[in-house]
Amino acid sequence: MNKSLSKIIVSAALWVVANTAIAQTAAPASKPNYQLFLMGDEMALCSSMAWTHCSDTDWLDGTQMRTDRYINLTDSYVTPLLNDDLWPVHRRKARDDVKMAIEILYERMRSDVVPERSFQEEFTRRATRHLYDSLSEREWNLIVDHLEMPAPQGKTDQARIKLTKIEAKRDILQAFLQQADLVRSGDDMPRIAIAAVGARDPLTAAQPFMSAFESLGAQVRWLPIDAAVNAAQRTGKCAELDALREQELGTWKRARVFPELHKQQVAFCQDKLEGPRIVDWADAVFMVGNDANLVRQALLDPMSQPTDLMTSIYLKMRANKLVVGATSDAMNAMTARSMVASGSSAEALRAEVIAGEAPPFGCEKDATCPRNMNSESATYHPLGGVGLFTPASLDGQFSELGRHGRLLRVAATTNTPLAVGVDTRTALAVNVLTGAFEIIGERGVFFGLGAQQTEHAVAATFHYLVAGASGRFSDNNVVDMKLASGDEVVLEEPTTQFLNNRGMVDSLRLLCQQRNSFNLLQKDFRLMVVGDEATKRVKAGGECQVTNARIGISWQPDTW
Repeated sequence: MNKSLSKIIVSAALWVVANTAIAQTAAPASKPNYQLFLMGDEMALCSSMAWTHCSDTDWLDGTQMRTDRYINLTDSYVTPLLNDDLWPVHRRKARDDVKMAIEILYERMRSDVVPERSFQEEFTRRATRHLYDSLSEREWNLIVDHLEMPAPQGKTDQARIKLTKIEAKRDILQAFLQQADLVRSGDDMPRIAIAAVGARDPLTAAQPFMSAFESLGAQVRWLPIDAAVNAAQRTGKCAELDALREQELGTWKRARVFPELHKQQVAFCQDKLEGPRIVDWADAVFMVGNDANLVRQALLDPMSQPTDLMTSIYLKMRANKLVVGATSDAMNAMTARSMVASGSSAEALRAEVIAGEAPPFGCEKDATCPRNMNSESATYHPLGGVGLFTPASLDGQFSELGRHGRLLRVAATTNTPLAVGVDTRTALAVNVLTGAFEIIGERGVFFGLGAQQTEHAVAATFHYLVAGASGRFSDNNVVDMKLASGDEVVLEEPTTQFLNNRGMVDSLRLLCQQRNSFNLLQKDFRLMVVGDEATKRVKAGGECQVTNARIGISWQPDTW
């Protein structure tokens, strides 16, 4: 272990000796063992709108459930999309090309109304493919949102947990629900509030999770807070919520598509006490989405102070009466440390990580990138996220997207002693009162300690533990680690690509084969991992768990 790591003394109330694994913990009745579930996965479930995640589709019934978005190609939908106000002057040519493309698609499909899947499939082939590739994410969302027809009344996106292909996702949701059940000691069905705070379209994102938890026996309510609602409450503009969604979320025409949900959200917006009342009712709050910045904007004010709703979540969780879960990049926002917001490892190493808002995805295409940034720029928020997790900065979808470089660069830049990355199909369950944690699911969690950097390189001591392992956060460190001994094997073919894939953790297997180091090269980047006498190595589930090894990642364009 690097003994030169600086240590920040955290309040002793946060770090008393505690139990570790769920099965080993003899907690008092009606008290959850873990109050916070950090899920590195987006947790996409088998549902009627996402049937590709299902092992069986025989249950789908278009007469009873929502199975697709439908696109209307008539003038009444297309004309508002082409309004000058929606297209900057320098993108009017693209706007005119979109008009022509829709006319071509209409001639091809010979129908006023088509499923979104068919619309996108046609748009991405033949004469219109070049235009599709030139559009930014904002512009594509603008097109689809404007052309989307109202969702069928009474039909929702229904999920089937047991048919979700990936077993680890089912296990994670079950473990989360079990902890929520402990709040009430099993006297009643657990109560779950679903908040799509990190989603661009919260009205759509919440539905499958509400259905999923209901199918597991929970009572479920929608907690309809998001960045647009928070802005409307602060400014007294709840009646203008649909327009604020365009500005705050980048969504359009939601009141038309979901009129009843829109009415519910306006009523919620107008009653500022309703959010805390829902939290008071709930045993757990489940936050979903892929945008950490949207989570901040939903739950904090412009001065980064918590809203009354966020305060109620924090206090109830600290009282051990609420379990909170967060998925994917929304998970990043749970930290009280510097919050990783966006970007790739490659760009983090080529350039500095930037304190600021994430640039729009594909912003080069429509010239909306902030000055000196591109769509891959690595950004962070120096004031942190919503503050539910104090030990470390966080990053999700970690090994699968090769995010080691960006997380460690943020940690080194901000002098954050500990950084934690959670893989997909994996959750880190944490007792925020004691620091105890357990890894649940299928893959692993990366713990980076004492990150240091030069202009184009970063290095740290690290541990990598897989599902079934446990330990405890204490004084910016990870202690009492118990490594897993599971038999589940990751089936993907191994890769050496470490900037945007699993190459780093795949190559860790070499350390479990009596190797003390390895080097990987990808383009102009080098990854080095070194172990020594202090490094512990244990195989589990086809992976290699490692403690007290060292990692270095660098950009070296002139050396080969």
